[in-house]
Amino acid sequence: AGIAPAERRGALDSLTRAGVVSDERLARARAGLLAERGEGDGAIRWRLEGEGMAAELVERALGELEPEAARAGRIVARRGATDTTARVLARRGFSWDAIEAALEGAAGQTP
Repeated sequence: AGIAPAERRGALDSLTRAGVVSDERLARARAGLLAERGEGDGAIRWRLEGEGMAAELVERALGELEPEAARAGRIVARRGATDTTARVLARRGFSWDAIEAALEGAAGQTP
């Protein structure tokens, strides 16, 4: 408050050049945190873009995450390969391909 827009912009530019402020680092950190919380790529993309992050930064951050199917597979292993689990994964923004792969992987592990 009380800082002229030009001064604020100059300060942000200086911090960005110095590496203190990095949109890319923020996108990677937020994507990683959301993935750890059990969100799929679709939900992560929606949240980050909704927070004003550029689409190309979001895509790069998603590309650095563990594959979505592997994350979904851990949830299926914990909750069971049920219709309810599939619905939970869909609500958390996992793609249908990741959900199917996780459910098929769980089915292939049962004796």
